[in-house]
Amino acid sequence: MATKKNQVRKDIEVPDHEAIRDTAQRHIEKEFSRITRPDDRLKRAAEVVQQADLEIVAHVGERNEAAMSLWFYEGVRGLDKVLGVTGNAYTEMRRLALHGADAAEPVDGTEKAPEEWAPLTKVRRRAQLSGPGETRMTPEQRRHAAEQAGIPKIDGAAEVLPRLSEIVSAATARRKAALPFLQDAVLVLSEAPYEWTTDRIAEFGDVTARYARDAKNTAKRRRGH
Repeated sequence: MATKKNQVRKDIEVPDHEAIRDTAQRHIEKEFSRITRPDDRLKRAAEVVQQADLEIVAHVGERNEAAMSLWFYEGVRGLDKVLGVTGNAYTEMRRLALHGADAAEPVDGTEKAPEEWAPLTKVRRRAQLSGPGETRMTPEQRRHAAEQAGIPKIDGAAEVLPRLSEIVSAATARRKAALPFLQDAVLVLSEAPYEWTTDRIAEFGDVTARYARDAKNTAKRRRGH
């Protein structure tokens, strides 16, 4: 595991997310530099994106639960560095853990984070809080709020969180790197000399017709159309 100087807790490794993402991106770019046919690029890019999505879904909930366990039950700070997410995204994760996805507004007014940070598979009940935002709670108040919200206390969370964070970070980077190749391939296949229909592209890439149309439109905007 690539790690950076630990600024969290001595027994918690901090993955070097910048290096992880850079390695994943370079791997994808190198692979696609050897694929010249647009149909082959589409097929492979769709596989990469779908595989990354499955990998993220398989690990992000467990990752988030481990992080929330460390914060609410042990008060570990700086977990955004271990997770490899922005401060706003980490704040949103904590809000979702306490209030659920149906909460109207964040407790501290921050913007909503990307959907990929939301899953907390066992955390769905709304906590009843009587004080200010959870960042100002005492340790006892945090633990009580976590218990009321149904946040599980994860044994060994400090050991599993870095590994899970690295997996999600790498998969997210692969997905991000492959998407432009998928989108450009869809656009090329829709034009002369190929002139594939949207339905044919969707069937070949194992995506929906709407997904194919959106991919084509994104590639057009990137081209400047």
